[in-house]
Amino acid sequence: GRGGAPPGGGPGGRAAAPPPPPATPRLPAPARAFTIFLLVVLPPVTWWQARVAEAAPEAVSRGALYLSSAIALWALAGAALAVARASDISVATIGIRPVPLAVAAGWTAGTAAGGLAILVLARLMRVRETRTVAYLVPVSAPQKVGFAFLALTAGLTEEFVFRGFLLATLERAAGGLLPAVLTSSLVFGLLHAYQSLSGTLRATLLGALLAAPVVATGSVYPAMAAHAAIDLVSGLILAPFLLDR
Repeated sequence: GRGGAPPGGGPGGRAAAPPPPPATPRLPAPARAFTIFLLVVLPPVTWWQARVAEAAPEAVSRGALYLSSAIALWALAGAALAVARASDISVATIGIRPVPLAVAAGWTAGTAAGGLAILVLARLMRVRETRTVAYLVPVSAPQKVGFAFLALTAGLTEEFVFRGFLLATLERAAGGLLPAVLTSSLVFGLLHAYQSLSGTLRATLLGALLAAPVVATGSVYPAMAAHAAIDLVSGLILAPFLLDR
């Protein structure tokens, strides 16, 4: 080395500096823009819609609400898939990957049971549901069919968008899994503002719970099945108890 000092340091020499940490790879522009949309634009829009709906939820029929909500969710999932393709993000990266059946069944059952326990605990703590939530509960047989379709849609699309796409992009942008899980769960909770503040907190907790099988298995399939099961059981079976009727 120059001046007779050994390159790695030693008596009279400076210790070698540690190598810099690897830089967090930047998200491609389409993925970055859509992630910002999910984080910044969608929550206030959803909150405004919730305020409008809470004033007069009966202004729109239940069937129309189920159908319009399902269409919006499928459009959001389609946009997430298109953005992932445009950003060269593989479907495996966003959780579309197979998982052994026994593993999937175990995580699905455990996550669904945990989610339903959260709903029951909230009811025991006397959390009151909003008018909008009460109106969304189906009454007639055709409404129950429409609600079941919406529940299945929510399970598939919301998990793909928030535990698949958003969790993956946030982990890459933040350089860590924990902040990605916390942020995606909070956004998921904010999108359920129509359930009131307590319902938003409950949805945030459910979002974190639904992230567990994704983190453990790398697949969104168990979370999708668990989410759909939670919505189906709570809306078609437990609704009278949860609504304190």
